[in-house]
Amino acid sequence: MKRFINNKKIDSWNEYINSPSYNSWRGNSFEIVCLNHIEQIKSTLGISGIETNEYSWRSKDKSECVQIDLIIDRKDGVINLCEMKYTNDEYMLDYDEQNRLQKRMTIFQKESGSKKAIHITLISANGFKRSKYSSIVQNEITGDELFE
Repeated sequence: MKRFINNKKIDSWNEYINSPSYNSWRGNSFEIVCLNHIEQIKSTLGISGIETNEYSWRSKDKSECVQIDLIIDRKDGVINLCEMKYTNDEYMLDYDEQNRLQKRMTIFQKESGSKKAIHITLISANGFKRSKYSSIVQNEITGDELFE
């Protein structure tokens, strides 16, 4: 956490917990929790018995600035592109986030050359609230399911 508050003037904890630095720290911490619970993610997806490779990914095209938090590349012909979101309430996709997910998927397919089916998997700390932009998500995992 020191990295997120170095050289910042913070007068109170309340001030810090409402800051962009805190939100960034929370998001990174949740990603680490998820990466330490890949077996639970696979179990929730119902793919525990399928051989997989797991990794994060970043586009080689620096102008795109595209990254994927976690890829689960399965031997059954499917790739789960996992997006991890930490919010106080249920996470809800909006138009912009749907477009970002679509862009990530398209660029990943293009750069990887993969012909596998791609499933967008949303891992959210406090649930997922459906919206008119939710159809891009095939799988949803909550923070509670990481600890089952």
